[in-house]
Amino acid sequence: MRVIITGTPGSGKSAIAKKLSHALKAELVDIALIAREKGLVSKNHEVDILKLSKALSFMKGKKHFVAEGHLACEMKLPADFVFVLRCDPEVLSRRLKRRNYPKKKLEENIMAEILDYCTQRVLAVYRKKPLELDTSSRTPEECARILSAAVKNKKKTLDKVDYSDYLLPKKIF
Repeated sequence: MRVIITGTPGSGKSAIAKKLSHALKAELVDIALIAREKGLVSKNHEVDILKLSKALSFMKGKKHFVAEGHLACEMKLPADFVFVLRCDPEVLSRRLKRRNYPKKKLEENIMAEILDYCTQRVLAVYRKKPLELDTSSRTPEECARILSAAVKNKKKTLDKVDYSDYLLPKKIF
């Protein structure tokens, strides 16, 4: 089974992917680690997607893996399942602050979450609807169990996630 896990930074990809790969007895492919190892991350923390895509071409021959990374939504990788992990913007903000994200980067990632950036990119790049999972109030173990069951049962949907209300003032009336 070829599983892709993507989402904004702080949504739980790494922790959940590690547990899911163990549960599925699948190889774990850490896309960010590969980008760093191949020297594809600039001093501005930007990655050349075309070069990264070429560096990940080894995945075409693999049949059983869990690949994770926020950049997985930017390039088409071989996939039977594409999961987008979602997180309430307030929870995501707390998680990213704990990681000492600079204010600008924190705001960019929160806005990406509100605007469904990863989901929209998966739709455009993979040409299929991803399965979204809200990780806001779930443990990594619980999330991995849900994703594992989704893979085993070939589910077509999980959570319906919409944080667009964050674009509006909290109290309109």
